[in-house]
Amino acid sequence: MTPRGLVVGDPVAEQALFEVLLTDHGQPGPYEGYRRLRERAARLRTSAGLVVLSGYGDCEAALRNRELGKVDESLGFQLAGVPEDLQRRALRRFRRTMLFRNPPDHTRLRRLVSSVFTARHVEALRPAVVHRIDELLDGFTGRDVVDVISDLALPLPVSVIGDLLGIPDLDRAAAAPWVRDLVAPLEPSADLAAVQAAVDAEDQLAEYFADLLAHKRRRPGDDLLSRLATARGDDQLDDDECVGTAILLFAAGFETTTNLVGNGLAALLGAPDQRELLRERPDLAGPAVEELLRFDAPVQTDGRTALADTTVGDLDVADGQVVLLLLGAGNRDPAVFTDPHVLDITRSQATSLSFGAGLHFCLGAPLARLEAEELFPRLLARFPRLEAAGPPTWRTGLSFRGQSHLPLRPGPPVAA
Repeated sequence: MTPRGLVVGDPVAEQALFEVLLTDHGQPGPYEGYRRLRERAARLRTSAGLVVLSGYGDCEAALRNRELGKVDESLGFQLAGVPEDLQRRALRRFRRTMLFRNPPDHTRLRRLVSSVFTARHVEALRPAVVHRIDELLDGFTGRDVVDVISDLALPLPVSVIGDLLGIPDLDRAAAAPWVRDLVAPLEPSADLAAVQAAVDAEDQLAEYFADLLAHKRRRPGDDLLSRLATARGDDQLDDDECVGTAILLFAAGFETTTNLVGNGLAALLGAPDQRELLRERPDLAGPAVEELLRFDAPVQTDGRTALADTTVGDLDVADGQVVLLLLGAGNRDPAVFTDPHVLDITRSQATSLSFGAGLHFCLGAPLARLEAEELFPRLLARFPRLEAAGPPTWRTGLSFRGQSHLPLRPGPPVAA
């Protein structure tokens, strides 16, 4: 171990890391693996040269360090066996978005859309979000079993971001499945089939949004895609930037929120005392959502590359070094969170890392929080006898943790 606490090439730590990255963890999640890794090597440099951080303080410092930027190495860490030309095609337009750009391009791209996601603008959406939630909950009445993912967690954020972007209602459900394929190369375990599916999905999404943006240029409306399509001067985007940004906003608008709702409900079902407390105390919705984000994060990992020699806390990071941040591990760091494996919706400790921090802090975080803060109390008040109707089906992979199916019995409703 170096004086600064960096463990180098430890085979036990590397084995723990590989198990975390490449195992389908299902309901228990990767948290026991995170604990083993953090206790053995909270700062690890693998024999392949990758620096891995799993403590809360290090992850937060890395997220806030502007010398740790976004470049192609951050797209994936396990693309062995994928032809180089296919790697270049994967997420080709996504790489032109703010998600993978550094200042000044990041500043220019984010400025064009950021006003739509301010706290004031998002708050104005609350009545429409509540209306959407109530409509979806109305559909639970009289049904023995519902799938919370397909019946609530997915359609709610898809409809909200669809309204903001100006995507026709009939197109939203068809386009959403492509997003799941699109983000596959961001998983450490991405293989040839997943990367090929991502290339095909991006092509489908690009064709759709290119046509829609062309329509918005001819007949602009009061929506975000019209703003992108008609921007001029310093704000004008080239074709790939415009299409890529449209894809990014649509994908980010529901992917994280869907996982937050599904993971959060699974956590509440596993902690009946906390579920009942939230039902009795809807005023706890804000801290409850923060705790659910911490407890089982929708986004578990992030990647950065050093753009110059820098330090993370007291750890020296060399120019060009690729750094993997295990955000889900940081969220369970016992140095920051008391009893980190216990769900406590009254917790008032540090903010979770689930939306990132610093320059690349999730633009849509206020909207995701609003949707979840309205949804959980209204669902529990409307269906107080909600219970599991079978085991959930968890998606494969680590970076985006969530479920594809979560069957529940809503029970008899209480009048809204």
